[in-house]
Amino acid sequence: MVLISWKSYDDPASGNFSFQQDQEASQYVIWKRSIRCWRSGVSDNGGSSRSEMPSAISYFLSNFTSTSVRNDSVPYITTSLYTNTRMVMSFAGQIQYLQLNTEKTWSVIWAQPRTRCSLYNACGNFGSCNSNNEVVCKCLPGFQPVSPEYWNSGDNSRGCTRRSPLCSNSAASDTFLSLNMMRVANPDAQFKVNSEVECKMECLNNCQCEAFSYEEAETTKGGESESATCWIWTDDLRDIQEEYDGGRDLNVRVSVSDIESAAATCETCGTNMIPYPLSTGPKCGDPAYLNFYCNLSSGQLNFKARGDNYSDTYRVTKINPGMHTFVIQTETADSCKSIKSNGNLLQLIQSSPFHVIRFCHAVTGNISSTVSLTGGDEVEIGWDPPPEPTCFSSSDCKDWPNSSCSVRSDGKKLCLCNAHFKWDGLKLKCTGGHYSERKNGSSIGNIPFSLIIAVALISLIALVVLSSTIVCICLQRRRMPMLRENKGSFPRNLGIHFNGSERLVKDLIDPDRFSEEETKAIDVPCFDLESLLAATDYFSNANKLGQGGFGPVYKVKI
Repeated sequence: MVLISWKSYDDPASGNFSFQQDQEASQYVIWKRSIRCWRSGVSDNGGSSRSEMPSAISYFLSNFTSTSVRNDSVPYITTSLYTNTRMVMSFAGQIQYLQLNTEKTWSVIWAQPRTRCSLYNACGNFGSCNSNNEVVCKCLPGFQPVSPEYWNSGDNSRGCTRRSPLCSNSAASDTFLSLNMMRVANPDAQFKVNSEVECKMECLNNCQCEAFSYEEAETTKGGESESATCWIWTDDLRDIQEEYDGGRDLNVRVSVSDIESAAATCETCGTNMIPYPLSTGPKCGDPAYLNFYCNLSSGQLNFKARGDNYSDTYRVTKINPGMHTFVIQTETADSCKSIKSNGNLLQLIQSSPFHVIRFCHAVTGNISSTVSLTGGDEVEIGWDPPPEPTCFSSSDCKDWPNSSCSVRSDGKKLCLCNAHFKWDGLKLKCTGGHYSERKNGSSIGNIPFSLIIAVALISLIALVVLSSTIVCICLQRRRMPMLRENKGSFPRNLGIHFNGSERLVKDLIDPDRFSEEETKAIDVPCFDLESLLAATDYFSNANKLGQGGFGPVYKVKI
């Protein structure tokens, strides 16, 4: 049986959406033509349900005959839950279970999908969805958008892809992200195992394995324990949602090089990568940035605004390493409407390397280091570039090229840059190669020998060109008096050139038009530069008649 939506609110023709039961997967789905938009979920073996559909609804859809739900979750047929009710597939693509209330109006008591993350595979393959965040989609650690242009514009349908392939060298090159409370599409295989280690090795030894999930064995009423279950995914992970009630613990396989860029980088926290210098403990990041706390049980990353006072802890929803910013979520969005009200205050002390960039969808601009504002909505915070990393031995600086562990003037041991290099806090590395610090503004540093040769060669060429130009100008000026002396011979020269021009023109034009006896002059004279200079007195202003679109016009004196 299929429930088909109307075409519009007042057009009962068949619409684009349909609701039906998937017989193979024992779940209900919503289709938009050929695209699956929503699924109810599957009940796992052992009775633990991960379905988004209440047992009472699925029992109703089975015409009160289903035996797949537990008896204690099925209400009596005579209860008010099944009185004056109906189910509707709306024209907008939402399945709704409605009941006629005492005011004789239909009220929705259950509907799906309710949020963007309820849509099937809302963030694409390997994209994690969280409806509690302002930006709901993000790629799992070790993954990147398939199409960054579409992803940044809000189109996440293309999903994410691995930064590095699996099994690139050996099983030791791969590790697992431990994610809790996750919803994910159905696994491709399941089997019984004795331990979680056995399940993990089964995945590592299979290069097609993308993730695994381990489920402890349940103890029977007789006190005996059954074997534990291992779930394996060999296809791309789809329909991922985090912070999902009733979700499973998921271990996603990734390349070690994609999540461990440096020894000082903290381990991932849930679906969050923690870039240097941010720190969640004394053994990673920079001690000055130790304001983060990872809840290992839920995989949630939190930001501590002031010292060790956990009452000022905020949930981190996004980290942007390229922009050196992260986003936290305050407790109530309503308090954003009254910034000056007395509520939970976000306070960043002046010595903190963090500063507020945006709160309540507003840009703060140049804001004081000490910020006090009420909670609400999401707040974007930036961090200052860090100084050189701390170290205890030379091995601590192996991930910071062109540096060595040295004692600074204040007694701190840091990975200080070697000679001719300087620390770049934005790029997190020693840059340069020919850098020399200026002393009192007088030193220009070491100049490469190749640069000196290039400058000298360019200077020599410029000198030769300048000398040649000066010689040409001098020679031209010496010829001018001689041209003036020959001014009287202009008529003779003019006649010679004119006759030559007439002959040239006759040769160029069709010879049939002119005869050898024709003596009429053709008005296309040709003069050389010397004749023109003499006839215009060197283009003097006294002989200038005017200015036109093609240049100045001069009078010729013959």
